Amino acid sequence: MKMFSQIISYLLPVLYLGVIYLYYLLFTEKNKSLAQRTTLILGILAFIHLVEIVTRNLALNTMPFSTAHDAFSFIAFSVLFVYMISELGMQHRGAGLFILSFAFVLELVSAVHMSWQTETNELLSNKTFAIHASMAVTGYTGLLLAAIYSLMYIIQNNNLKKRNIGTVFQQLPSLTYLEKMSKRSVVTGIILLGIGIMLGHYQMMIIGEYQVKDLKVIITDVVWILYIIMYLLAMKNKWSGEKMAYWSLYGFLIFIVGGGLLIYMSDSFHKFY
Repeated sequence: MKMFSQIISYLLPVLYLGVIYLYYLLFTEKNKSLAQRTTLILGILAFIHLVEIVTRNLALNTMPFSTAHDAFSFIAFSVLFVYMISELGMQHRGAGLFILSFAFVLELVSAVHMSWQTETNELLSNKTFAIHASMAVTGYTGLLLAAIYSLMYIIQNNNLKKRNIGTVFQQLPSLTYLEKMSKRSVVTGIILLGIGIMLGHYQMMIIGEYQVKDLKVIITDVVWILYIIMYLLAMKNKWSGEKMAYWSLYGFLIFIVGGGLLIYMSDSFHKFY
C-alpha cells in the first residue's frame, strides 16, 4: 500500500499539470470542444487524488494533516473538489486555469516534502476527528475560492468601468460567471465548514476534552455564523454583484485571516505543532 501511494503521489503533479494545460487551451480558446469534457476529467483526477490520500492515511493510521506533505496534498484536493462542484453546469471555464494552477503548486510542494511517519498522536488517529478536520479545511477552501473569484470580479469590473481591457482581461470570465462561482463557493464552504464544526463539537464531548472557552472553537463558530448571516442578508436584500464581491473578499480577510492570527497567538486544546 505504501509503494502504491508513493507512486500516485509523485504522479499527481504531472496529472494536475496536464489538466492545467487543457484549461489553458480553453482559456486561450484554442480548443473550445474540451469544455464538454472538463467535468469528467476533473472527476477522474479527484478520484485518483482521493485514492492516494485514503491509502496513505490508512497505511499510517493518521489524518491528512500530520505532516507538511499531508496538509498541502489535502488542501490541493480541497481546491480541486470545491472548484469541480462550483463549475458544474457552467458554460465558461476561464477561472479554472488560475484555480487549478494554485492546486498544482500545492501538490508539487507536497510531493517534494513527501514523508512517511507513523502517527503517534491519539487524537490525530481518530477517524471522526479526521473527518471533522477534513470537512473544516475543505469548507475554508470554499470560502477562500469565493474570495479569489470576488477579487477577479473586482479587477474585471474596475477595468470595464475604465474601459481598460487588455489581452489578458479580455480572456477573463464575465462578471455574471464570477458572481455565480463566488456564490457557489460560499455556499459549499458554509455547508462543509458547518459539518466539520458539528463533528468537532460532537467529538470533543465524546472524548471529554470539550472546552467552550477555547478561542479556536469560538472564532470558528463565530466565523461560520457570520458567513451564514451575511449570505442570507445578501440574498434577501438582493445585493449587487459588486457589493457581494467586496463583502466576500473583505469578509475572508477579516474573519479568516484575522481570526487565524488570533488562534495562532492563543493557547488551544487541539494544537498539534
